[in-house]
This record gives sequence, C-alpha cells and structure tokens, in this order.
Amino acid sequence: MPMAEGKLAGKVAIVTGAARGIGRAIARRLAEDGAAVVVADLNEPGALAVAQEIEQVGGQALAVRVDVAEESGPASLVTRTVERFGRLDIMVANAGIIQIKPILELTAADWDHLFAVNTRGVFLCFQAAARQMIAQGQGGRLLATASIAAKRGSPFQAHYQASKSAVVGLVRSAAWEFGSYGITVNCYCPGIVDTDMWQLIDRERGRLLGLQPGELIKQMATTTPLGRIEVPEDVAPLVSFLASDESRYITGQAINVCGGVVMW
Repeated sequence: MPMAEGKLAGKVAIVTGAARGIGRAIARRLAEDGAAVVVADLNEPGALAVAQEIEQVGGQALAVRVDVAEESGPASLVTRTVERFGRLDIMVANAGIIQIKPILELTAADWDHLFAVNTRGVFLCFQAAARQMIAQGQGGRLLATASIAAKRGSPFQAHYQASKSAVVGLVRSAAWEFGSYGITVNCYCPGIVDTDMWQLIDRERGRLLGLQPGELIKQMATTTPLGRIEVPEDVAPLVSFLASDESRYITGQAINVCGGVVMW
C-alpha cells in the first residue's frame, strides 16, 4: 500500500528518542502507515539518518535535535513540527535512559537525571503537544514508552522502575484531563528488547549478579512463553494501532508488549 493511503495518511507525528532502537522502529512504522514523522533525538546525526531512511522509501520526515528534559525543548519541537507540516496529531514520547546502580550507591543527582528524561520529558512532551492539539480542535493521540519495569521489580535500577511507574500515573491522569478534547492518552510497556539499553542492562546488572556478558539476556529469554527476546519491530505495530483511529476508545492504559513476561 502506498504511504499516502495508509491508516495514518494525513497525520503528523512526533517520535522522541527516534535515532535508534524502539524509537527508530516506531518512526519508520508510522511513516509506512502514511504519517509525516518528526524524528526527534538528542543525537542529531542519528535522527537525520532515520529521517533519510524514511524519505528514501517515499515518506515525509523532519529530523530535529531536542533535549526533552529541557523546559523549552518539547515546546520548540512542537513549534518546528507545525511550521513544517502545519499540524500535530500524534506525540510519541519515547525518549528514555537507564542506569544500573544499587540503591545504597544512588545519589540524588542519579535519581534526578533519570526522572528528568524519563518522566519530566514525557510531561513536557504531553503538555506541549496537548496545547497544540486542543488549539486545532480535532483531537489527537498522546503516547509514551513505559516499561514492564513499571509492573515488576528488578534489582539495581530502582530509579528507572520508579520513573516508569510515574509515567503510568501521568498517563492515567492526562487521560482524564484531555478526554473531553478527543485526545486519548496511553503508554506501552516493552519487555526484554534487543537494543543498546538492554545490552547495557545485560552487561552491568549481569556483572553485579556475577554473570558473564550475554548470560542475563539468555536467562531473561526463558521468562517469556515465546522463548525469545523482543526486537523493536515487535513494539512498533502496537504504537501504530494506538496512534490510529482504530484505538479511538482506548485511553488511560499501560499496555504490555513483552511476549508474556508480565501478564497483567
């Protein structure tokens, strides 16, 4: 199907943290479904590369460097988007970071840095996008990356777990505040995904657990009924659905896309 005829044809989407991993897969999938996509990331060369990938197959894309933790960053991102494409329909607040560190060694700065990107960044993206969507008067979709970390504990990443739990709480409250404007608000919860982030988890958490590199991921693969770890392209179809009109009566949800690692 030509991109212009996809289920997101005529829509404009922002995807943060889109230079690699899950964000890249989401940006490419939304473009395949017909949306014009703003590929936003702190890594500008990476964002440019993804935007070029989209354009090379006939899609519309714009690469924008953004720090979602800066107060003016998401607002400027939305402004750039509207200047280029005339509107905004979908915000995917995907940018996130992780640190592996025991609670007894965590500093306040460690805690604040994780929350600045993972939680404050989502808040700022949602706020800036919602203001634009409300002004347009045609509803919209606010989406964020949470994690199965919001639903289960893991050692040595308490501040990450807490930041993702906070995202779920923000989504539920925002769903109530924006529902009357036709804006739905949801988050998706990936599991053990083959990305740079999980390579870091495997290396650093595995070291603290006395495991060799690669052993933790192998162990985690056994926790899913499907018997394999996830790839970014397993996440993107769910996000595409939540971004579309097909999900019009779904809001305030934290939906697992984890191969059954978590079943609630």
